[in-house]
Amino acid sequence: MLKGDNVAMTERPGQPANGSPTRGRHHRSTSSRNRAITILALVVAIVAAAGLVTWLVRSNDSGDAAAGTAATGTVATTASGSRSGTAGASAGAGAGSAAASASSAANKDCSASDGAVTVAAAPDIAEVVTELAGSASAEGCPIEVQPTEPADFAEGDRAAAIWIPDSSMWIATAESNGMAAPVTGPSIATSPLVLALPTATAARLAADGNADVADILASRKTAEPVRVGLPDPTRSAAAVGAILATRAAVTGTSDARAALTWAVRSSPTGMAAGDSENLDRLATDPNTAVPVSEQAVIAHNTDGGAKAVAVYPATGGAVLDYPVVATANDPETTAAVDDLVGLLTGTQGRAALLAAGFRAPDGTPGPAATADLGVHPEYRSTAPLPDAATIGDAIRSVQVTNEPSRMLAVIDISGSMQGVVPGANGATRIALAKEAATRGLALYGPDSDIGLWVFSRTLAVNSDHQELIPISTLGPDQQGGTGAQRLSQALAGLQAVPEGGTGLYDTVLDAVRTMRAGYDPSRINAVLVLTDGMNDDQGSISLDALLSTLSAEQDASRPVPVISIAFGPDSDVDALGQISRVTGGATYESKDPRQIGEIFLDAVGQRLCRPSC
Repeated sequence: MLKGDNVAMTERPGQPANGSPTRGRHHRSTSSRNRAITILALVVAIVAAAGLVTWLVRSNDSGDAAAGTAATGTVATTASGSRSGTAGASAGAGAGSAAASASSAANKDCSASDGAVTVAAAPDIAEVVTELAGSASAEGCPIEVQPTEPADFAEGDRAAAIWIPDSSMWIATAESNGMAAPVTGPSIATSPLVLALPTATAARLAADGNADVADILASRKTAEPVRVGLPDPTRSAAAVGAILATRAAVTGTSDARAALTWAVRSSPTGMAAGDSENLDRLATDPNTAVPVSEQAVIAHNTDGGAKAVAVYPATGGAVLDYPVVATANDPETTAAVDDLVGLLTGTQGRAALLAAGFRAPDGTPGPAATADLGVHPEYRSTAPLPDAATIGDAIRSVQVTNEPSRMLAVIDISGSMQGVVPGANGATRIALAKEAATRGLALYGPDSDIGLWVFSRTLAVNSDHQELIPISTLGPDQQGGTGAQRLSQALAGLQAVPEGGTGLYDTVLDAVRTMRAGYDPSRINAVLVLTDGMNDDQGSISLDALLSTLSAEQDASRPVPVISIAFGPDSDVDALGQISRVTGGATYESKDPRQIGEIFLDAVGQRLCRPSC
């Protein structure tokens, strides 16, 4: 069980941070694209046949040879107010009834400075837009589509009149980076954000194969935990969607903070921003769930990759909505947007987008969304588009939880640590302490600095503690290894001191002072204490004196919380709790070795609410 003032395993989100996510995904389905092309060809053939019939009728009725001349396209206004091109009578006007024809562009002056309307489209939808725009025009200009990462565009790379990001999340980011009053048009497609897993992994999590986000998070307590692979949320809408989905899955549960910490800190390093790259890694890393769009899962499985299945959030989550955005509020750009929207939302455009695996703007799935391709077409998201504050808070939770650490681990090796823990299959307290430290410290990456002390009584001259490893990096060291390897070896070699006492209070004070003396403002600085007993050093500082000293030396600009894990019935949980409270830390009591991982996860998760957890 958990003891102390700050042990409730609930999440308290921090204040919103600036920044928004984008995603860079690459549409990769040749088969899906071929289906779209086939549909286009059929439409063209039908239009051409209709034109031929019209020509024959008119020729027979009027004998006017001019009637056989291909009619030029015109720009029509749809019922929704947007404008789309109408096809001419000849096969050469094959852009379809939703698009302005190429001959229209030839007969109409193009006012664009470079002779074309440039569209910056998210990579996953850019190919379909390119195919649709190939023989169309907007405001009399040919349409040139540039695959563009939404993050790059939002951050200022805006050499386009029209922008189609994957999510409306990014519009606020673009405005904050200098985009003046963008005009947002309608959504042209949608795609739910999901977590993708190999089929076998999903089946292991749920007998019916219908695993949900909560199942993924709960696996952290099993022998085969499933990690959540998070790309950088400042560049990935999918990552933001995954964070929101995990929050929704554990809201109100007693272990929410531990579960959320697992979701954020378990991620492998170097996750790509692109969906296709992350889906490909499932073949070699089946125990990592990757956040991607439903459309990406369809494209991946259509291409014949190792089959992935989409895990949908039961609540929360997010949906990509692909808005059409005018980067300038002038009549020419607005009219060009109307033309493009008409092209993409007309019969031809809708069919091509659905064939490529996207959903309609209202969430209606297309023929590509089938169970055979790893998705659930019946799924409907009821979550609203997250606002800027929610997005900022999601990003902040990842950034704070993953901030580099500077920590001093202090482990009790007194004689009582040789005692056997009831119900732990004969394990001693020192063995559990080593297991706790080894498993817990594995949560810290190579950019963390960790030191290791052990303590009992008079282990060194005038000191109850002994330094085994100075506070140093877990990354590569100068001996050709890593700090993490040295730490692991030191932990494995720990032995309890027979008849050794417990100099707890002096050791805690020395540890806090050591951490504060070398305080690194770019890192989370903390002391971790693992002990099974109470202070029995008669010549040491008293508890009252320790608490008053720690309180007097507290420095809000250099906080050093003490996080304590108490083992066994003889541990002084009350004294440890008081030490943690005065330093802004937390104290946990572990009677079950299976709690060890949860304790570390919860303790790391307290970064989001400290010092008021």
